[in-house]
Amino acid sequence: MKTWSWRSPAVLQGIWQFGPAWLRPMAVVVPWITVFLLLLMIHMIGGTMTAAEGVVFSLPADNMQDGEPTSLVALVMPMKTSGETYVFFDDARYSLRNEASLAAFGEHLANRVSKANEHTLLVLADRSTTCDDLTMLAAVSKRSGLSKVLFANRRSKAEGRVE
Repeated sequence: MKTWSWRSPAVLQGIWQFGPAWLRPMAVVVPWITVFLLLLMIHMIGGTMTAAEGVVFSLPADNMQDGEPTSLVALVMPMKTSGETYVFFDDARYSLRNEASLAAFGEHLANRVSKANEHTLLVLADRSTTCDDLTMLAAVSKRSGLSKVLFANRRSKAEGRVE
């Protein structure tokens, strides 16, 4: 009788003929677990690096001059001795670190915006004022109904103005 040249079952299993049988399902799953963990790590790192709340400022180029007439002016000064940052507005002093004071500033600003029908606040800030404080001030200004916040620049003596 003629043989049909059937292959043995060990040859049909290929690479799976080696090693214990209980390890075979694990060897199939491990690459998928690795891919899942890699995607999870990318998601976690990408989320912390790019997601942050704040106020976006579009800053003009260095040689541009923007301005708008306004009667609403706030002076922002950090105090080195106490670590506080104070906002002086309409003969009143507000602390940016105190939530009650910040809420009072927001109410006062909203009241002035509605009375004066102005939508721009001019902010005179010291160079040592932190970006966090300016962002907080801009957020309070936005909640108070202002549409623009103008951060003033010190002008040089060469332009004929007081420095």
